[in-house]
Amino acid sequence: MKVAAQEIENSQVVLDIEVEDERLERAVDQAYRRIVQRINVPGFRKGKAPRALVERMVGRAALVEDAVEQLVPQVVEDAVKQQELQMVARPSLEVISTEPLQVKATVPVQPKVTLGDYKSLSIEATPAEVTDEQIDAVVTLLQESNATYEPVERPVEIGDRVAIDVLAKSGETTVMESKDAEYVVDAAGPQPADGFAEALVGQAAEEERSFTLKLPEDYRNKDLAGQDADFTVTVNWVKTKIVPPLDDDFASVVGTEYETMEQLRSAVKDNLNTREEHERRVAHEEKVVDSVVDQASVDLPPQLVEEEAGRLVQQLAQNLDRQGIPLQTYLRFTQKTEEQFRVEMMAQAERSVRRSEVLNAVALAESIAVTEDEIREQLTASLDDTNESRKLIRDSLRRPEVMERFAASMRRERAVRFLLETVGGVDFAALEAEAAAEALAVSEAAEDVALGDPVEAAVDEIVLDEIAEEIVEELGAVNEIEAASDADAPAEAAEGTPRDKAGDTPA
Repeated sequence: MKVAAQEIENSQVVLDIEVEDERLERAVDQAYRRIVQRINVPGFRKGKAPRALVERMVGRAALVEDAVEQLVPQVVEDAVKQQELQMVARPSLEVISTEPLQVKATVPVQPKVTLGDYKSLSIEATPAEVTDEQIDAVVTLLQESNATYEPVERPVEIGDRVAIDVLAKSGETTVMESKDAEYVVDAAGPQPADGFAEALVGQAAEEERSFTLKLPEDYRNKDLAGQDADFTVTVNWVKTKIVPPLDDDFASVVGTEYETMEQLRSAVKDNLNTREEHERRVAHEEKVVDSVVDQASVDLPPQLVEEEAGRLVQQLAQNLDRQGIPLQTYLRFTQKTEEQFRVEMMAQAERSVRRSEVLNAVALAESIAVTEDEIREQLTASLDDTNESRKLIRDSLRRPEVMERFAASMRRERAVRFLLETVGGVDFAALEAEAAAEALAVSEAAEDVALGDPVEAAVDEIVLDEIAEEIVEELGAVNEIEAASDADAPAEAAEGTPRDKAGDTPA
């Protein structure tokens, strides 16, 4: 096999490979043996027809095509080994000719990284700070979560919960039809069309009201987007929202360990401070590493970025799937086209790969090493102590490529720690002592944690990512209202929008 190698830009090497005729012919013979098992030749049992007859039936080109498909990956692998290249992603392949077999492989190799003067950097951390406004927001959320709805004998007002029968038509097309659907009358909340909540204001129980509203321009049915829809709504009952007063009794309702509002606010502040401190540390780490990455010059092969983008998309799809959210629904809610999403993923992948390669270079420059015992210890700590886990550890330790992946990951983690110490001024000894103290406190309060902490839950909710929060709330509301409608009975549902015939919530 003849191989000519040429380095090109973006850490790639082009291999021009010419395969011996004898090797191709052996591959063609193997292709015949595969194909003869799949076809029926008159006068012969399956798999017993001679090659010459099979070749006349299917054509030599078909045999060669099958042979080349099977042979090329092995040929490229042999050529990479012959040239002693470190391939970091799948190569781009092009078959120049089949007889003789000539292949052009563009092989992505280890990126070239030139580090800047990162040791001269000095980046200070921003201290965590919790404001009264943040505490008030959590307390208000706790207050809202303990609110109740009580029946009233008056017309609808903003903020009420109502049960409604609704029919909406645009021309002859039924846009929405629900019975006894619960809906919170909130102009800022989900609505089938702008002005729906306001149109209900002043409507009394058992009263029917008709009105016309314009469907949203981004309505999922493009033929109806921006069109007028005629709504007919009957209110079955009206409930008003009753929020508890913020007094000591309220504090004890939130948690029996809180006797006063002062104690509750103090707990909220502590919880927020813990979260802010964690977010500050994460942000500081990002700032330190980004500063070192920005100084460096990295020559990335495009194939490596493509593979990372594919991994990120798969990871996001799996995370969404666990929440019951299809990727297409995510794109609709985030108002992104598939092309915009692809560009975003490619940019994110490039940042991720660039970051990893710079950290690899820092680890090399600082002689950061990892031993086999340390890898074993890391693996053991991350897995359960079961026979299956122990077998997985043994198998991993026998495979050099797996060991190197673990070692590279651990070296990057240590490189980040080194940079945080030297560039970011982080005192890890103090942090580890603090973490040990926190772990002890958590252990002593294990019973409270097991029962669930409403304050922590409220803090979690107040800091939810806005997009994720919107998606989860919107889809959750649709499901709850759909269940209520199917049961044809009123139920205490979350804030939501009456569902349409397709079970979707109009944007």
